[in-house]
Formats: sequence, structure tokens, C-alpha cells
Amino acid sequence: MRKNKITALLLCVCMLAAGSSVSAEPVKKTETAEEELREEIVEFAVQFEGNPYVYGGTSLTGGADCSGFVMSVFQEFGYELPRVAADQCNSSTQKSIEDIQPADLVFYGNGGISHVALYIGDGQIIHASTSASGIKISDYDYETPVAVGTYLES
Repeated sequence: MRKNKITALLLCVCMLAAGSSVSAEPVKKTETAEEELREEIVEFAVQFEGNPYVYGGTSLTGGADCSGFVMSVFQEFGYELPRVAADQCNSSTQKSIEDIQPADLVFYGNGGISHVALYIGDGQIIHASTSASGIKISDYDYETPVAVGTYLES
């Protein structure tokens, strides 16, 4: 799993060994924790830049299409996203383009959702673009976005 989950588990084990009790109450995510998660998702995703685009693919290394890429990135962090871009848009929490944050999803299409990308900050996205260009970084407005959605708490 991810570093922060392992660190939290080790902290709990150490607290129990020292005789401290661990509350069963869920801890509300802090803004800093959400920002760190967003950064981790972006850092994870950008390492696949240059890998191939494969229609219907979900492999981050062997090839993925746009929705397969986004789905597989989020799966690494324990999120189960739908398989196709339109369903990813419909099941996400919609937000304004003015409120976009790293790790939000940007959706594109003409008359319907046909493409999805992961916002990485500074006006850029990473996406499985085409079989000619593969997974690449682009300006988020290379086409006009039709929706922005998130699967992360805000």
C-alpha cells in the first residue's frame, strides 16, 4: 500500500505496545492530508507519461485508454471508478473549473463525454491521448472542457 497508510499502521502498533488506546472513531481528513493525497496521485500518474495508448486498455505500463488510465491511477489509491469517461463524470462530484485542484478530473466531448484527463496543476493535465502520442501532458484547455469532477473530499 501507500507510505502514509503504512506509517499510520506502525503508529497504531507502537501506541498499542506502549499501552495507549486507539479510538475506533474515524478521523476526519485534514486539509493538509487531502492536499498530500492529491500530490501523491499526481506524482504517481506523471510517472507513466510516454507509455502507450491502447483502446480498451487499463495497464499503466502496457497501455491504457483515457478512462482506463484514470481508473487505474485511482485504483492504486483505493478508489473504484467506473470504466468509461461518461460514467466517471456522472459519478464524480461536479465542481467549477475555477475551483479545479490537482487530481480532479477534466472531461471533454461534443454532445457527450468522450474523454477524461487528470488535472496535475499549473493549467496542465495528464491523459491517455491517442495511439500516436500515448500518455502525455497537455494544457487543460487544449480542447474546451465540458465538466470537472472530483472523487476526493473538498
